[in-house]
Order: sequence, then C-alpha cells, then structure tokens
Amino acid sequence: MSEARIEKLEEEISSLRELLTSITLSVHYRKDMAFEASLSYNQIAGQARTALTLVLGSIQSRAEEEAPNQVRHPEILERFPVIAEAQMVGSIDLAEAIRLVARIVGNQERAYQLLKAHQESGFGVQAYKKLGLGLD
Repeated sequence: MSEARIEKLEEEISSLRELLTSITLSVHYRKDMAFEASLSYNQIAGQARTALTLVLGSIQSRAEEEAPNQVRHPEILERFPVIAEAQMVGSIDLAEAIRLVARIVGNQERAYQLLKAHQESGFGVQAYKKLGLGLD
C-alpha cells in the first residue's frame, strides 16, 4: 500500500474516532456539551473540525479586538483557505463570522447554530456577546 493511501486511511480512522466520541457525548447531552452535540449532528470531524476550531478562535480574537494567532501549516491552509481569511487583522461582525463558519459547515443556518452551540458550551462567551450573539 502506498504511503499516501496509508496516510489517507489513518486520517479517515481519526475522523471516525472523533465522530464516535462526539456521538457518544451527544447521547449524554448536557447543556454544557452543546458544541459537541452540534459537531456530531453536522458530522464535522477530522481536518474540518480542526479548521472550524481555528476559525472560531480567530473570530473570538477579532471580536475581542485582538490579533488572531496565525496558522502556518500549508496543508490545512490549502484545504481550508477560509482559515487565512479568518485570521485577518481587524474587527469582525456577526454576519462575517457566520459567513466564515458557513464556508466550512456548508450553509449559514448551520454556521449560526454552531456559533450558538459554541457559546452555550462556555467558549468565547464575551466575544460572542460583542458580536451580538446573545444567549436566549
């Protein structure tokens, strides 16, 4: 088996493990696990989950008027160019945050729900409030 094929299979196994963990946690759903449940429901794992985490971190930094951490891994930046866009210095509003997340998760409704779930799980609460994403 070629190195590339082995690497691809290892990545798929890793993604499946993450998905299984998310599903297990969502079965025991608690309000503080809303983000894990949302990841599971939307089947986001592996590199897509990593990219989403990086984009969410950049959104939070920008909402707090801080410079986002810069990712310098060509492989993930090539596959998810939205990461570099999210890391741009400058303020951000809720519409842009939703648009950035939607580029990973597929549409704006899912993006909004993931942002809400991330906030409900206790991540970036103040940053999200600054974006106007209040908890109901």
